[in-house]
Amino acid sequence: MADPPPASAAISAAFPAPPPFYKSFTPSNLAHLSELQQSNPAITSNDLPPDLRNLLPPPPPPPNKEYRTFGETHQNSTLLPADAVSKDPPNPLRLVQTTRQLLLAFLSLTHCLATDPDTWAPKWDVMRALFSEAHAIVNEYRPHQARETLIHMMEEQVERCRAETKACDEACGKVREVLRRVETSGGTAQPGLAAEDRARLGAEKQQHSRTADEKWVWEVIEDEVGKFD
Repeated sequence: MADPPPASAAISAAFPAPPPFYKSFTPSNLAHLSELQQSNPAITSNDLPPDLRNLLPPPPPPPNKEYRTFGETHQNSTLLPADAVSKDPPNPLRLVQTTRQLLLAFLSLTHCLATDPDTWAPKWDVMRALFSEAHAIVNEYRPHQARETLIHMMEEQVERCRAETKACDEACGKVREVLRRVETSGGTAQPGLAAEDRARLGAEKQQHSRTADEKWVWEVIEDEVGKFD
């Protein structure tokens, strides 16, 4: 009977491992980098030791050159030109029109592939330009999305603070009522009476009212802090 495979071979990671350069971000390396930058503000990653080069962000890609993302190489010239981006506020009709144009361009590309496959390149370039335009239109909504998200978060915080304030006010009202009932049951609600009169009137009254008041006080406490075991 063959031996079972080792446990290390049978277990696979649910998520990919972090990139190895995260090990460079240690407090000592960050302190060393800060000292080097203070002595030479124009220092670059090429001037740093190998264990510190990952601490600086990579330089931006040069203009009119290739860049790589998601395993594919792209040209900067394929991006939407700056003069093609509208300066007006974002309009949903533009996105709808671009989407319809994409559908028509896709049908045209499909027809081209069915009738004359050798002429597909111009049709595909049209679709790439439309996708870039749609991407630019969506990006115009990013500031509005961030602003609306912030407004929603602040409204939630305000509502939460109002609910907490209301709960505190209700708890304070219950505490005041408890104190008032306790004070009344203790006989201090009638300060004008003499001591012997309070003793005479309280002999029977306190016997009945104190039990009801104490029961009510405990009900209020149980409502606030929960039932006791």
